[in-house]
Amino acid sequence: MTTTNSVAGEARGLPKEPTSPWILILVVATVVVWLAVLVWQVMVLPERVPTHFGAGGEPDGWSSKGGALAFSSLLPLTVFALIPLTSQLVLRAPEFINGPNKEWWTATAPRLRRFERLVREDLWLIVVVTLALLVAMQVGIVIAAEAPGQRLPDGLLFGGMALFGVGLVAVLLRMYVGGRYAEQPDLL
Repeated sequence: MTTTNSVAGEARGLPKEPTSPWILILVVATVVVWLAVLVWQVMVLPERVPTHFGAGGEPDGWSSKGGALAFSSLLPLTVFALIPLTSQLVLRAPEFINGPNKEWWTATAPRLRRFERLVREDLWLIVVVTLALLVAMQVGIVIAAEAPGQRLPDGLLFGGMALFGVGLVAVLLRMYVGGRYAEQPDLL
């Protein structure tokens, strides 16, 4: 009888399953947009930047240009680096997996390797949705910095959050509705 740890060790020795090309294209496109907005921020932000806003769009927190640029750089980089790495936990600590059909996915090394790819793809989509929200925040900061009273335009804050929510729900539905994590025919 094989243990989960021996299956995981064998799975780590198998070739990594490639991420779907459409997901990689989406990730690259989102990163390009983020970098373009970051360059735009470098060129147009004033030395004092509104970086936090109340529910009505009124600024209630400011930062230096350098601080705003650091936030606009480091937070997306952190999201980009850490979230996809989480899929490696599937191969390093499968006992902590809490997903549909856990016993089936952890029964063999090829299944566990495929499960890691499915999780990785879903995490990349969460990265895309999160980066889109962070880019919207960056754009909002530039708009507010240039606006009279440094106020966010009406609806931008809640509109961005609503789009993030819709995107996140779409990813979660993709993960948990239907057969994405159902038992699948074993590949030979």
